[in-house]
Amino acid sequence: MMNFLKKHGLLVSLLALGAVNLLVFYYLFGFHPNNDTDGFIYTIDFFRGQDAVFFPNRYLVPFYPVVGAKLLFFISSVQSLIVMNIIFYFGLLLLTYGLIARVFKNKWIGFVTALLVATNYAMIRYGLTQVQDMGGYFWSVLTMYAIWRWREEKHHGWLYLSSIAVAFGVLTKESGGMGALFAGVIILWGKEGWKKTIKYLVMFAFFPFITVVVNFLRGYDVGFSSFTYLVDTWKAWGPENYVFLRWLGVNVSTYNAVWIAAAAGLILLFKYRRAVDQNIFIYFVAVLPTSLSYFAWPIFISRTVFISAWLVLPLASYGLFKLYERGKLGKYLGVAAVVCLLVAPYALQNTLRYAHVFTIIEECHKNPVCAWNYFWQNRDSFSKIK
Repeated sequence: MMNFLKKHGLLVSLLALGAVNLLVFYYLFGFHPNNDTDGFIYTIDFFRGQDAVFFPNRYLVPFYPVVGAKLLFFISSVQSLIVMNIIFYFGLLLLTYGLIARVFKNKWIGFVTALLVATNYAMIRYGLTQVQDMGGYFWSVLTMYAIWRWREEKHHGWLYLSSIAVAFGVLTKESGGMGALFAGVIILWGKEGWKKTIKYLVMFAFFPFITVVVNFLRGYDVGFSSFTYLVDTWKAWGPENYVFLRWLGVNVSTYNAVWIAAAAGLILLFKYRRAVDQNIFIYFVAVLPTSLSYFAWPIFISRTVFISAWLVLPLASYGLFKLYERGKLGKYLGVAAVVCLLVAPYALQNTLRYAHVFTIIEECHKNPVCAWNYFWQNRDSFSKIK
């Protein structure tokens, strides 16, 4: 046991801290419903053969419903959703640690990045509630992890795992397929000639292609198209929600104080660019399309913006590491900064709770004093889940 702990101490610590974070979250907020929860629950009930409201857009992302109906049939639909999210949560932490530690060849940076993922505002506000986003994040990061391993080892098993992860991601949530953008850049970055590059792209696309075709036929059977749904949502939500102020506000709340560390990390990467491993720059170039994929959705919200976490948080962790390695004082300051960044999202969520911030801003015609007064006068009502 001692040898195991010595060899895998960081992983054990990560899982332990992840469990503590989960308990703190549960104590403060609980695995509560969210605005989309009904659709997910009803779809699990539908797959269980119950008389439930049919949601065609949820029908085309059937991973949670199938698992909830066929494998977790012995617990309620709500409980099955929570169980899957908890499993994906721990898987996400391990994958994040494994990916970033490999990219930077630094376990400290991988460890801190995984912790920042665990306590991010989007995770607290949305990810750990009764929605399916956790699965989407998991499949996307599994795609990135597997393709990075393939890049290192050229073992085709990793390439196929990455392909399968995209297929499952498409069946889970829109964000679940976004790791494919990262994988595409990594494959195209290879220097083995265009014939092999095409071969690898075809191998990678095999499972996602089959999944998309089958899902298209499933949608055809019920008279529904994901593309049509996207177009309709753009028409309904885009004009009001796709605005700079909302984009800025959502990004500020999603990463809050992390932006300071991320900015420092970006500056230091540029400063030490000649000494930095080329693989780190390759990673950041490859992760950029995935990170910006949330712009395809017509509304800015933390749980969609969070797909950019694997761009922003490693930068922050790198900046924190550069502070940490500056002698004894640097270590104290680095650890203190990490703790502050882990606590900040909880403080933010505990303050805002479930206030409709942009609704308040619009009602007050973007007047900060009015918005603050409105929020303060109605703060008790915002403590309730809506």
